[in-house]
Amino acid sequence: MVEMGLKKGDSRKDWAMLRIVGLVALAVCVPLLVASAARQREETYTPIVAPVLAQAGATGTPTVFIPGMPVLCVPSTTPPTLEVQPTSTPLPTTPAFGLAWFHKPPDGSSAKTVAAEHRYIHLTGPSDIPFMEELRAAGFKGPIYTYVTAYAVEGPGPYRDASAACDANYTPYDNNVAWEKGDFCKYIHPNEAWFLHNGKGERLVEDYFGTQRYTYVMNPSHPGWRDFSYSRLVYARDHWGYDGLWLDNLDLDLGRTTREAKNSDGRVREFASDNAWRDAMAGWLAGLRERLGDWPVWANMVGGQLGPGAWDAYAPYLDGAMDESFAVRWLDGWRTDGEWLAQMDRAEQWIQSGKGLVMVGQGARDDKERLLYTLASYMLVANGSSSFRYTRFDSYYDALWLYPEYETALALGAPTGQRTEVSRGVWRREFVGGYVEVDSNTHSGRLALEPGN
Repeated sequence: MVEMGLKKGDSRKDWAMLRIVGLVALAVCVPLLVASAARQREETYTPIVAPVLAQAGATGTPTVFIPGMPVLCVPSTTPPTLEVQPTSTPLPTTPAFGLAWFHKPPDGSSAKTVAAEHRYIHLTGPSDIPFMEELRAAGFKGPIYTYVTAYAVEGPGPYRDASAACDANYTPYDNNVAWEKGDFCKYIHPNEAWFLHNGKGERLVEDYFGTQRYTYVMNPSHPGWRDFSYSRLVYARDHWGYDGLWLDNLDLDLGRTTREAKNSDGRVREFASDNAWRDAMAGWLAGLRERLGDWPVWANMVGGQLGPGAWDAYAPYLDGAMDESFAVRWLDGWRTDGEWLAQMDRAEQWIQSGKGLVMVGQGARDDKERLLYTLASYMLVANGSSSFRYTRFDSYYDALWLYPEYETALALGAPTGQRTEVSRGVWRREFVGGYVEVDSNTHSGRLALEPGN
């Protein structure tokens, strides 16, 4: 047995009917694992990469924003509950493991490396179009999405309200819908009702990592804001050449505005409850979905609950999601056993409903224990439409980390069953080439290859 991990497991079941498939898979994968020890991680190696999934391209008619244009209002109704496919659904044949890359071109790694190693990619706005084209030229066949902030716009200031003089020379980043120089002053700043306000009536504003680049939280229920944001996202679809949209920070509750903004005071004048906020955001998503047609939309969903059903309010309008702190609490914290299990249940429900999922393990680069725990947790629920990345958010996600454990995960191949609890807090899942175990009590994970199975 070839194994990697920290937790001993029980003996493997005899999957007789899959023995021939396992032999074929291991005959291909094990030599690759041996050869990988000596290979260079740049231009000279033969990449090991899971198949990518193609998605539909853009459709629809370009829409240009004209101030005063009437908005397409979509009634905010309670969305249907996310339906989970029955457990009798045939298991996928694609390897469960695949890597995700985001948000910008990496420091020190080429488009060839990124294209070879990853299943899922999103980049940021018009500034990354050249790198997107490099990825295509390097052979990447999967969809590449464009990053846009869902809840806020960037601008000068911070300005309490529309009475402040606005700096029209301010040049924002292109990761939000007001991406051109002067956009904020021309289109956003004069429209006070487009903003969210704290209990004092001040515009709610964030200062990202203390950089004094301010983002203003917008009101998803206002027709004018909806019209402007829709028109900009339709423009991105029709002109930038990406395969879909990735929305950052699609909040499921008011926690950001009541606690985390630069001037939070516990109140949001426009919304009295989390339910009211979710209804408004679901209405914004419904209108966006209608404007974009079948152009794929993914989102990083933030806040809310961990268990099944937590993402149901937004599910009807999304093709995929990101869980940005999967299996752990950001850089150095652990989830309780109950929290971990609830998060796993949510991920499993989402994947089994047919949607894509990117799961991000957060931690230090050299923390192999944390890497294995998050990677093995991912493998317990993953299939061919899901992807994984181990990284740390405070490095701006610009470093490409590749580990031998990733090749082990790929060599495991497709799952042959669902995860099962073999003892209290210890979970196991069988694959064509071996198995995975996670102990949520000790925060340990194990990936094991079984040659000849």
